[in-house]
Amino acid sequence: MTITSDNNKMRRVKTPIYHLLVVLTWFQLFACGKDPKIAEKEIQGAASRLNNHRDWGIYRGHSTGIQYSELDQINTGNVQKLEKAWEYKHGNPIGPGMYANPIIIDGLLYFTTPEVNAVALDAVTGEEVWVFKPDDYRNDPRPFRGRNRGLVFWEDSDGQNKRILNFVKDRVYAIDAKTGALITSFGERGWIDLRKNLPQDPDLVDFESTTQGLVYNNLIIVGGRTPEGDPSTPGDIRAYDALTGEFRWIFHTIPQPGEFGYDTWEFEKGVTYGGTNPWGGLTLDEERGWVFLATGSAAPDFIYGGMRKGANLFANTVLALDANTGKRIWHYQTLHHDIWDYDAPPAPILATVTSDGKSRDIVVQLTKQGLTFVLDRETGEPVFPIVELPVPSSKVPGEEAWPTQPFPLKPPPLNRITLRESDLSNISPETHAFVLEKFRQHETGPLYTPASHAGVITMPGHQGGAEWGGAAFDPATNVMYVNINEAPTIHSLTPLAAEIDMESATPIERGAALYNTTCTACHGVNKVGNPPLFPPLTNLTLSSDSIKAILAYGRGMMPVFENIKGDQLNDLVSYLKNNDSAEDAVLSAPVDSISTTAPRYANNTPFFVDQNGYPAISPPWGTLNAVDLDKGEILWKVPLGEYPDLVAKGIRNTGSKSFGGPVTTAGNLVFIAATPDEKIRAFDNRSGTVLWEYQLPAGGYATPSVYMVNGRQYLVIAAGGGGKNGTKVGDSIIAFALPE
Repeated sequence: MTITSDNNKMRRVKTPIYHLLVVLTWFQLFACGKDPKIAEKEIQGAASRLNNHRDWGIYRGHSTGIQYSELDQINTGNVQKLEKAWEYKHGNPIGPGMYANPIIIDGLLYFTTPEVNAVALDAVTGEEVWVFKPDDYRNDPRPFRGRNRGLVFWEDSDGQNKRILNFVKDRVYAIDAKTGALITSFGERGWIDLRKNLPQDPDLVDFESTTQGLVYNNLIIVGGRTPEGDPSTPGDIRAYDALTGEFRWIFHTIPQPGEFGYDTWEFEKGVTYGGTNPWGGLTLDEERGWVFLATGSAAPDFIYGGMRKGANLFANTVLALDANTGKRIWHYQTLHHDIWDYDAPPAPILATVTSDGKSRDIVVQLTKQGLTFVLDRETGEPVFPIVELPVPSSKVPGEEAWPTQPFPLKPPPLNRITLRESDLSNISPETHAFVLEKFRQHETGPLYTPASHAGVITMPGHQGGAEWGGAAFDPATNVMYVNINEAPTIHSLTPLAAEIDMESATPIERGAALYNTTCTACHGVNKVGNPPLFPPLTNLTLSSDSIKAILAYGRGMMPVFENIKGDQLNDLVSYLKNNDSAEDAVLSAPVDSISTTAPRYANNTPFFVDQNGYPAISPPWGTLNAVDLDKGEILWKVPLGEYPDLVAKGIRNTGSKSFGGPVTTAGNLVFIAATPDEKIRAFDNRSGTVLWEYQLPAGGYATPSVYMVNGRQYLVIAAGGGGKNGTKVGDSIIAFALPE
């Protein structure tokens, strides 16, 4: 059953207090001889000033997240002349790379580095104006590194109090937009502590704001990343006062007793539930005063849900909330009881489709499955038919896969959702033989086939479909442009002993138990690894202190594990440093009956790849797609990206995994980087033809920005490399323009 709900009490577009303010402001303006038509915009404040399709003053270009620019100085007729206007290097090329989508306000360009330093540049010359280093305000000599997608600008209604909001791990810093100085009157000495105001002890909270929040009037609205295992942290949505930093409201994405959706969970004693978090960010309908978000899977365990039976609202759900209060307006669950890590990566896209002279506001939700959910923005009802279809049940004791899942009939899936022997890679005879042997060692099935003991090849896997980069929408043509990954994963579950005697167990045995519930999804059972991104952890030469530092601060694709500390941290290090097979002491034979005591299974999710690490299926492995959102049809699909080593062998146009989003412009162009060949490209948005490309110094795993200053249009991209494509790291912000 697809669960939807309307809250009629929240159906108002504006609150009575809001309308009273407008009337009073009209009166004041009329008395002063000022045009009363601007009253509403003056109440809205800074967001409205920047909420246009020219300045790129908001993440993704606009609060609606459509990644569109109405600028057309650069167009299909002259894009071939595009050249580098300037390049800035922040000076510390480290992982995980730069994900930032720069914002441009009043001639300054703002972005974040891998250390989540906030940097302001002259948007015309690229000269550094200031750098804010949050590490200066942490009591730790070692720098924090993290995945961060940018910054937020806010100013008060008279435009005097201009500040940049920097989201760093579990803090939000307020910085003077002109000088880069910390505003110490904000929050606690200049920052909000995001470990607080959750239904969990702040000392146990593990939260990271990988995608920045947004501002609505005088509110900062925040989502973020939480752990996928046990223990986890709830992915609740919170709002704070943008001037003072004071807490304002919370929406519980894991319903509390008495709240709507609580009965869609079976909670177990002793399990710390979390996830259901909008790690891909938020979008905003300013006119309605509604904030939109899409959540990821519930935790613990993204390919085993036996400890959280039920449909699990509000996981894998599109939500519309009143931005002033956090009250639910409507929701639509795109996946019930997620056991595949099928998060909804990007925030919902708020588009307006025009057909036969009539317009309709819609919400478009992209998914890792490659399915596109198109919903009416006012009601949450499907625009195109969506049907609940039966899906395979689980063979694993203790798991109860949901019996049906929603399938949109339009648009069609943007990638393959089944895998057959005929789909295997044929880029060489050796490759085909290798992947065929591997294919026959595992089970296969249609979309939503659950994991098994033997391993199920899942298509697409947890890096398939759409990613956090989202999509670009052209309001003049009703066409959406989105990059899609075609990447299968092998999902298997290794049974664990229901419990061990922690008092009598050795440190190595206790560490093995912790590893099996926390680390196997990436590094595999028995530390075998998941190359190329996740290396084996056997025969480690790192010191104990180095391992602890990586767990505390992350490195490359590895996030921070702040919840592992004290004796647990020492136990895990003991296991990682040990080269014997002590993990056998806590692994059990397959079980017929399962205790209610967690843990139960170790997740193992290696990518299904060939002998060289490329996807084991036939190309294309990544595409750029044009989708008509009025008719629900795919207009064109072209390969996106290549792998340099294969190009050297004459194997071309394979497409590749891509991380980072596209933008489209009124010049009939789609700009996108995102690929491991480290190029940025311009496509004709009517045909998918490549019109321009540029070799970046490192991969551009970010979304470009488009802006104009002093009559000249610019395209800018963060070229930080690293990321999930694992290419070399860089430290460049590069702007392009036509020759002067």
